[in-house]
Formats: sequence, C-alpha cells, structure tokens
Amino acid sequence: MTVKIGVLAGMGPRSTAPFIDLLIDECQQQYGATHDIDFPEMHIISLPTPFFPGQALDDQAMIETLQRGINDLVNRQVNVIAVPCNLAHCYFPHLQQAAEGIPLLHIAETIIPALPYGPARIVLLATEPTLEAGFYQEILGRAGKEVMDSSVLRNKVTALIAMIKAEGFAAPSVIQLWRELLIVINAMQSTHVVIACTDLSPLLKSVPVEGLAFIDTSQSLAKATISVYVQAKDEK
Repeated sequence: MTVKIGVLAGMGPRSTAPFIDLLIDECQQQYGATHDIDFPEMHIISLPTPFFPGQALDDQAMIETLQRGINDLVNRQVNVIAVPCNLAHCYFPHLQQAAEGIPLLHIAETIIPALPYGPARIVLLATEPTLEAGFYQEILGRAGKEVMDSSVLRNKVTALIAMIKAEGFAAPSVIQLWRELLIVINAMQSTHVVIACTDLSPLLKSVPVEGLAFIDTSQSLAKATISVYVQAKDEK
C-alpha cells in the first residue's frame, strides 16, 4: 500500500510552493531520493482562508474552512497530515477532530529538536493571533528560553505579512521592510529568531542575514513530515 502525505497549505498562497520544495529537499537528505519514483505521493490543498493581517479573526469561519480542508485529505486516505501555517494551529484541536485519527503534526512541536541547548533570548516572528494563542511561548518557556517581544516588532511583522500577500516575496518594498525588521531584531539583542509564519520563511533566502540564528518552522515541519513518512513506509 502506498504511503501518502497530505499537505493543507495555501495560507498564504505564496507559502505553498516553498514548503513543497522543503519536503523534496528533506527526501533527498533523509533517504537519498533521486529518481521521480523515490519521492512521496503527496496530496496538496491550497486552501483560501478568511484571514486578513491586522484584523480580528472570524473563528467559526476559520474552523469550518480548515476542517473542510482536512476532510478532503482524509478522503484521499493520506497517512500523515502537515499544515504549513502557524495561524491554523490556533485551532489545532478542531483540526485533530477532523483528521479522524490520521497523524497530524503540530508545527510548534516540531521546532523542539532545533532549539539551542541552554539559555537563549528568542524573538518570535508570527501573526498577532498566533502570538495571542500562546502555544509557542509555552513550548519555548518549557525549554527554558526567554521570549522577547515589543509593539514595534509586532507592527512591522503584521505590515510585512500583509505586504507579502499583496506584492510577493521579491518586491523591493517587501525587501526593504524585511531589512527594517532585522534592524529591530538586532536591537533587541536576541540570540535566536523563530520564524513562526510560513509567509516569512522564503525571505531568509532573499537577504543575507549575519549575526542571527534562525529557526524556521517551515523547515522543522518539513523535516518532521518526511521522518514520519519514512517510518510509515518502513512499517508497511
């Protein structure tokens, strides 16, 4: 029986393709995939959701939309589900309910192996709803890490996410605002930065960043997804 990966993506639409690239990279790194036949069968849904940066969420509309996407993957009989959107994990219990027992990875849990040993001052780049949900702060706090925050940081992240959705990763205005955000982060004297928004992850390739250690949740989720895939294949 074929082991299938389900990906509920599209949040935002530009983050889907970069995540699939990360999955392909992980296949090559974890088990040496080379030929087309070596890679997983993947069912990918690019799901439009009612999210608008800087605006209050309609929780019920979000839950209904996300559960519909999970239901579609369940119907495709996938063996593991990855949701490369941190905001969606504000509704993780509802996603689990819709998954009907199919393993559903929690994106925040996947960063644990990537966390530095010992004390660290961590800046968390995420949407306001993700920050308010508090699951990252809980995980980082349990690991003994200090989470740094400021209103300036939050406002710039919110503006940057909105700009990416409207103009794309490579727009000059996006690159400029990303550079400004990096200046704010450096001034906070952090040791690590957690990219907890998949819309932001591709920017790490756009502008060379020195002096900061990044933990990309998209990368961590991709690594965990392929690890589960490999284990499921071995068990078949």
